[in-house]
Parts: sequence; C-alpha cells; structure tokens
Amino acid sequence: MKEVESMSRAEWQVMRIIWTLGQATSKQVIDFLEKKTDWKAATIKTLIGRLQKKNFLQADETKRPYVYQPLISEDEAIHDSVNDLFDNLCCMRKGYAIKDLIDNSEISKSDISAIIETLNQKKATAPEVVECDCLESDLNE
Repeated sequence: MKEVESMSRAEWQVMRIIWTLGQATSKQVIDFLEKKTDWKAATIKTLIGRLQKKNFLQADETKRPYVYQPLISEDEAIHDSVNDLFDNLCCMRKGYAIKDLIDNSEISKSDISAIIETLNQKKATAPEVVECDCLESDLNE
C-alpha cells in the first residue's frame, strides 16, 4: 500500500487531473492547473516529480513528451485517505463525521440511494451505542 497520507493537497490536484484523463503529459496538467490556480509551470513540474518519487505516478519515457500514468487508482487513494482520517477519530465521533460530510457535500441521487442501502445493511448489526476508544482500558481501572 502506498502512503497516501503523504500526498499534499497540491499533489492531490495533480493526481485528480491524471485520474480523470487516465494519463497526461506535463503540459496537459500545467494547462489545466494554470487556469485553476496561480501556480507556475515550474511548481507543477515539481509536484509531478514528487509524485513520481512517492511512486504515485510513472512516466512513459519511451515517448516525447513523457506521458504520466497513475500507479494508484483514485478509488484506492480515496479509500486509504478516508480510512487514515477515520483511524484518527474517536469511534463515538465517526457517525457525526459521516453526517457532517454528507451535510456539506454535493452528492447525486444515485449516491444517496447507495448510501441509504449501505446504512440499512449496517443498521441490522450495529450496536446501540459505540464505545469510546480514546483511552486504553487499563487507564480506566
């Protein structure tokens, strides 16, 4: 597993472009990000280089210009990132965090239906109360 938590916000923006396109040249990434940000081409090239060093991107060096392809899928990166965040939350607060995310996100009707279906399945085996996991049990004695 790659260390997705090491990916900066800026690097995520580069990856989102490459995930969307499937592959991209540095010029394509630069063109998109220069319209969206105030970053210079050199900054964007540095971000691409960092992503290569972190093994999130690979360059096909047999072609000119180089074509960059992701070494991690967007779904895998999202999964790892969300789980890393949730590993740092108190178990009692995860439901609140999910609700807050839903309240503050634009999501499609089909995604809402899928979430409702997942919640209904989860509800069948969910405990009445989730216990706090912030303190070790031997500290409570």
